[in-house]
Amino acid sequence: MSQKPTPEGGCLYAFGKGTVYALLVFTIPCLFVVWYYDDIKARVDGIAALPVFHEMTRDFRTGFELAGGQFKEHLAAFYADSSLQSKPPTFNKQKKSYWDRQAIEKGLTNRMSKGYHRNIQAYLDYIDRYRELATDEMQRTKIPASITLAQGLLETDAGRSILCQKGNNHFGIKCKARAGFKRDGRITDGDFNAHSLAVDCMQMTDDYAWDRFEVYNTPAHSFRRHSLLLQDSRYGWMLRKYEIGGLYTIPKKLYGHQEVPYYAAWAVGLKSSGYATARTYAEKITLIIETYQLWKIDYELIAT
Repeated sequence: MSQKPTPEGGCLYAFGKGTVYALLVFTIPCLFVVWYYDDIKARVDGIAALPVFHEMTRDFRTGFELAGGQFKEHLAAFYADSSLQSKPPTFNKQKKSYWDRQAIEKGLTNRMSKGYHRNIQAYLDYIDRYRELATDEMQRTKIPASITLAQGLLETDAGRSILCQKGNNHFGIKCKARAGFKRDGRITDGDFNAHSLAVDCMQMTDDYAWDRFEVYNTPAHSFRRHSLLLQDSRYGWMLRKYEIGGLYTIPKKLYGHQEVPYYAAWAVGLKSSGYATARTYAEKITLIIETYQLWKIDYELIAT
């Protein structure tokens, strides 16, 4: 009885052929994922559309390194001064300048693709327009201007959101629902109360279709309201725990780092305290601050 001829190479040949196929099917895609991991993660996390670097730049320098040997004394004086808690500060037009829009703009347009350039301009315009309000509030309340500006940029899409343009609401602050209201589709504006700084409530869908957001007469009222919110017990614990210029250990790693600059610690604290529901809120705030070097604006005020 004749036998069928064995394929060339027999079992070893079949094994080798299978190995090659496995490499093609599994190894190459894995290498692709590893190579483009940052871009893939940015898209999954919803960060890809933001005009920011998709990982921590580590460009941060402490205030001491940036402003010189006297920064420690300036910092101590800044936190010791409580004279501006109840009255508006006077903005110092002669302050030292560390934040350089032209240098930042040039660096970003050289490093980022053309698709981001329009958004880069919008972000820088927002910072230029509202940095004085943010530093005034920082001087009054000790909340880092970098945090305030980054939250405003993210919440308003650099001032382009409807809530910002029609309601002067830069921080997504909602009106409080009255006790006992029912989420049954029969909700009216009368079921919500606005803060005394606000003039009205505005309906927009956020977490729920019935969400109402505070409306202000001016952006300054929105920035003041934001400061009051971050000073309450829910968020105020960060004011002395994460002082400007410091490096702090956080409970969970951020972009692989357990020890992070103060503004990243603030971002993590805001997220953990429930400021926003977005899973990557802390990452987004941190990337905005690092990309646009907003920490330098904090140092300008302290080092003056």
